[in-house]
Amino acid sequence: MTEVLRIDALELHHVTARGRLRAVDGVTLAIARGETLGLVGESGRGKSTLARCIVGISRPTAGRLAIAGVAPGPGRASRLARARAVQKVFQDPGGALNPCLTVGRIIEELLRVHGVGSRAGRREAALDLARRVGLADFHLARLPHELSGGQRQRVSIARALVLRPALLVCDEAVSALDVSVQAQVLNLLVALQRDLGLTCPFVSHDLAVVRYIGHRIAVMDLGRIVEIGPATAVWERRAHPCTRALVAAIPDAAARHDDAALLEGDVPSPLDPPSGCGFRTRCPFARDRCAKGRPLLREQGGGLAVACHFAEEIAPGAS
Repeated sequence: MTEVLRIDALELHHVTARGRLRAVDGVTLAIARGETLGLVGESGRGKSTLARCIVGISRPTAGRLAIAGVAPGPGRASRLARARAVQKVFQDPGGALNPCLTVGRIIEELLRVHGVGSRAGRREAALDLARRVGLADFHLARLPHELSGGQRQRVSIARALVLRPALLVCDEAVSALDVSVQAQVLNLLVALQRDLGLTCPFVSHDLAVVRYIGHRIAVMDLGRIVEIGPATAVWERRAHPCTRALVAAIPDAAARHDDAALLEGDVPSPLDPPSGCGFRTRCPFARDRCAKGRPLLREQGGGLAVACHFAEEIAPGAS
């Protein structure tokens, strides 16, 4: 397995007037070439912050991150190399695109900035990618506001792919789109992943979405990974209460799983997390041990790892 992304004990803590906020709190994971890893969790659990660390928008306070075996450095050359290796598709395509540039110029711009190809070559590359993501040739002469939301996101995807990055980071890339358009963009990403061999961390709050697009799923809570494994294993075994809660939040899935326990209590703040397991204050399976020690990820077989003291007992039908 060739690792494109390796993260070891990564942390990003913010010092605020109210205390230390642990946005990312000791995340370790690896993503292989050609793999899509779905990062899923409730809002404010650290998914997008981790994505920003991968892209280089945010700087970790501790830990190590390597892309294709190279740890990014602070110099300009390193930043340019990272920009070529890692691109991001943002949640809001309207806000991510320059409103003054045509679609063709938007897709070409990264090639121009990095000095790749001739003017004619850049135009040809933009046209090829526009067609690949499902845009017509005439769209290249349009401005972003003349396109639909789904078309703008296709432009964002084409722009992100024009440098052939080693990593394509998708941060809530479909959550701002209508449901029917979401399906179209997800199918496009699946096809691009298959045809181009993309390596993709895919951030979403929707477990059904990452189950569809991801080879593996990592569930995050309070800046930590609490369950990680093959998409099918995470969905079917849902051995962490947080994962079960995410399944229960999907309307059609809730109807299929009569074991989904409703959560009680308030969502804990990352500024004042509970002792021990960060999920215990809302967990229907919590016991005294959960308050005394932070559970670490433990292998459960089949490539699944879960950070829960009682993972073996928490299976469909448990109560």
